[in-house]
Amino acid sequence: MIINIIQDIVNFANQFIPPITLFRRYHFSPADLAICSCTRIAELEKIRPPPQPSQSPSSHSGGYSSSDEQTTTNIDGAVQSSPTSTTITILTYNINHDLACNFEKRRNILKAIFSSGAQIIFLQETNPSWQELLHNDAVALEYYYCHYHHPSTERKDRPAGGIAILSQFPLENVQIIDFNRDISGSVFPALLCEVSILLDKNASHDKAIDCASSANSDLSNVVKIKVANVHLRPPVELDGTAWLDTARKTEPIRISEVKELLCRARSNDCREKNIGDDEKSTVKAQLPLDIIAGDFNEGDFGGAISYLGSQGYKDALQQFVPQRKETHTWPFMRNFFTLRKRLDHILWHGESNLPAISMKGKVLTKARLKCLGCGVLSGYETNASDHQPVLALFDIVREFS
Repeated sequence: MIINIIQDIVNFANQFIPPITLFRRYHFSPADLAICSCTRIAELEKIRPPPQPSQSPSSHSGGYSSSDEQTTTNIDGAVQSSPTSTTITILTYNINHDLACNFEKRRNILKAIFSSGAQIIFLQETNPSWQELLHNDAVALEYYYCHYHHPSTERKDRPAGGIAILSQFPLENVQIIDFNRDISGSVFPALLCEVSILLDKNASHDKAIDCASSANSDLSNVVKIKVANVHLRPPVELDGTAWLDTARKTEPIRISEVKELLCRARSNDCREKNIGDDEKSTVKAQLPLDIIAGDFNEGDFGGAISYLGSQGYKDALQQFVPQRKETHTWPFMRNFFTLRKRLDHILWHGESNLPAISMKGKVLTKARLKCLGCGVLSGYETNASDHQPVLALFDIVREFS
């Protein structure tokens, strides 16, 4: 009991400590991820073997296109596969449901979203007003695949319960999970879906649509990643109040939510693959989600994050962003203090193989995720949402068999 009280006091006090700036303030922009991408290209160019005389130059077009099917030969004469990759950028941002009516703040929020260059965007606390504001820019910037889930007034859902995904890649099997139906104390839903990524970066938008729907095309490979957008139980009481021990007492709810998330995703895998009872144990041992992002409402070492870590997931925020940088600020005691927390995370699992397929359904490659970089976008600490946007760059590494 005493240990819990001391721990609650320490955790609460840590939120008052401002970022330590011994040398320079934290700064991050999409350009920093562009540098990571260029570095990755340079690495691939170093390991890519030169074209053989019998091969045409067009078969070694460079970049990340599907024509990078190359092999190397070791000293024993055995043929080995050469990896190639495709990069994708992912943004998660809690945009605050109340701010759709605030002109200046909503302008900065929209700027943060659409200037990020992210190809897949996870948003929390959306509503019909936010959807209307997002629509025109989303279409103009080729986010053709969007799914919004808004709180239901009939069910008296909480107004902060909206969730959305905006993608430049086709979405499939979108599912909304209402945790509050099965977990006492849960308040917000989660969004699950598959994202079909065309590995040939030179392909057109129309071809990307064909890749998601056509079974007769001989287009380049497609890799499907399974993602989840989450907004876990906030560390406050259901009436909106908060005490020293509220974060600790609500932690078991967040743990239950991520456990239920993985359980539901595994069940979907069994249904989609028409797997019998004798094979279900094998599927359930595999991780069903490749990326889990959103507002976790807890820090790097919270219970839900720690549980996912025990399942093999890695936190991009923890790996790339210094501990002194928060993702959420909240005024306290009439703005006399500012609470600083790291609530927004992007987790991924890079050890499991992604299903990379051709349009004829043949598995051509092995693919896995690798996070190249992550940061909290600067310039949106104030006069925007109380949360800050988190941007990450992922590499889909392929090895051709």
